[in-house]
Amino acid sequence: MEQVTKHAVVVVALFGATCAGAESAPNKMGSVEYLVGTWSCAHAVGNFSGTYKTSYAKTLGGAWLRQTYEFPPKQFGSNEEPVKAEFLIGYDDRRQAWIRFGAISNGQYFAIRMTDTPDGGWSYKYVSLFNRQQPETADSDATFTKKSDSEYTVEGPSYPENGVRVTEHHVCRKL
Repeated sequence: MEQVTKHAVVVVALFGATCAGAESAPNKMGSVEYLVGTWSCAHAVGNFSGTYKTSYAKTLGGAWLRQTYEFPPKQFGSNEEPVKAEFLIGYDDRRQAWIRFGAISNGQYFAIRMTDTPDGGWSYKYVSLFNRQQPETADSDATFTKKSDSEYTVEGPSYPENGVRVTEHHVCRKL
């Protein structure tokens, strides 16, 4: 019986140590409260540049942030019509990691794992919902950098466009 008690104490101690270092989803969601509101963004990709708006709002009881985008005509590739998008951003307690899911009115969709960066931003990794044709790399695909509570930048992703490799650059300021 004494042996069981020692094991129980070790298990409780390890569990307590693990939980003490873990951050809860409500705390993590509170750390991005500054995003709530409307932002004006400028973006450049290769030789193209333009502007768009994005907004963040708490949703689903505050467990998620809902991000919406509004791209005017000709500001999202060669679109003739405005392009809209919706994303959900949340924090997974079990994995101690951020996640982002989104869909765009042009039919595109994305799932993104996000890792905290020291500046209060995120490193993005686009993930596939299907078998990959090429293995996933260890490098991040894009980086969200918090400049202040009223400005952030996103660098990336990079991809081929018209035979040239381009990288997206976004600067967003809170309205």
